Amino acid sequence: MPPFLFALILGLGAALPAGAAPELLDRIVAVIDNQVILWSEVNFRVLLELQERGYRQQPRPEELARLRQQALQQMVDENVLVLKARRDSLQVDESQVEAILGQRLQEIKTGMPAAEFASMLERAGLSERQLKTRYRKDIRHSLLADQLRGQLAMRLYVGRKELETYRQTYRDSLPPRLSLSKISVKLKPEPQVMERARTRIEEVRQKLQAGEPFADLARRYSEDPGSAANGGDLGCFKSGQLVPEFEEAARQLKPGQLSEPVITPYGYHLIELREKREEQLCASHILARAPMDQQDRERTDAQLGELRGRAQAGEDFAQLAREYSEDLPSAQRGGLWQILPKDQLPAFLLPHLAHLRLGEISAPFFLEDSGHLLKINDDQATIENLVREERLEAAMRRLIEDYRRQIHIEERLSEEFLHQPAPPQQSNPK
Repeated sequence: MPPFLFALILGLGAALPAGAAPELLDRIVAVIDNQVILWSEVNFRVLLELQERGYRQQPRPEELARLRQQALQQMVDENVLVLKARRDSLQVDESQVEAILGQRLQEIKTGMPAAEFASMLERAGLSERQLKTRYRKDIRHSLLADQLRGQLAMRLYVGRKELETYRQTYRDSLPPRLSLSKISVKLKPEPQVMERARTRIEEVRQKLQAGEPFADLARRYSEDPGSAANGGDLGCFKSGQLVPEFEEAARQLKPGQLSEPVITPYGYHLIELREKREEQLCASHILARAPMDQQDRERTDAQLGELRGRAQAGEDFAQLAREYSEDLPSAQRGGLWQILPKDQLPAFLLPHLAHLRLGEISAPFFLEDSGHLLKINDDQATIENLVREERLEAAMRRLIEDYRRQIHIEERLSEEFLHQPAPPQQSNPK
């Protein structure tokens, strides 16, 4: 996890000026009947959202403000649902809470030394026990809301007529929510080019194992013009500055340790980690290039075009994804990628999706080091789920609005409020 996300989850407040010491800022930003929401809890929720979206860099201030406002609205709604669930005597399984808690903590600690994790907690003024308490509250609220959602869902029936109405309604336009599947194929050189690069990097690795200095070998053999003359030294870099494959391999090393050959879009690397800091890794590398040319791109484009044609001719897109997609998580699900609201489609996807309709497949397109096909799913199970979700969201919204009118709600998420001096503590009268 990038350190800036970890800082955000601990509630270190708004973006700090360069060189400023972190200041733990916590205030009540919403009151829902007898429940309160803290500023640090809003940051906690934003962290979960950023982590789920795979953010690798600090969001812009305006984006962070929008995410905080959105998180607060979600949390107010959840607290309303929690109060309603408790009134209905619903309870959560604490063993399930602990299982989810363990999984989330493991995600935070993955790739982070224990000392670094402890240091971040200390600087934020929290113990691991307090961090777990925050997670437990969030998990319990989600599980209670899910129970209410499940009760409402059981009362919903989606008939054939509704499915046909949905298809007719969105016959010529994108639906409010899109179920997307994809096939992704990495851009890569011809196999013989890769093999030659692999052979070169293995020869260098044997010289390293024989005791030759890393820097000397980097000057002689590395094909990275930016670092070879400096003995392969890349300096120190934060998360998101280099390609993910390189950063992930470097993050798994201990200082002084040498990696196995690591493949990235540039070729094969040998990585030597020199230092691991709180927010940075300091490393050197030796690169054996596996250059790509226009023919490699054309070859990938042709492969994706053939797969698209086969799917349009009647072959099962899901099976094609299992066989040919190189994005392992979605390939294992038959290409199923994610469900996105139409108004939240990322800008980079709009040119490839905006003109499509239910069941259609995009033309091949390229992003970074991969080519992709996207399909807007229209099978009966998908359409039924989308209709049910649409009706369920409407029912949940009505439930929340009805119960909101029965309780007291006050929101205070504003810059003016957050930067007011904290009210003085009053002593209890004797």
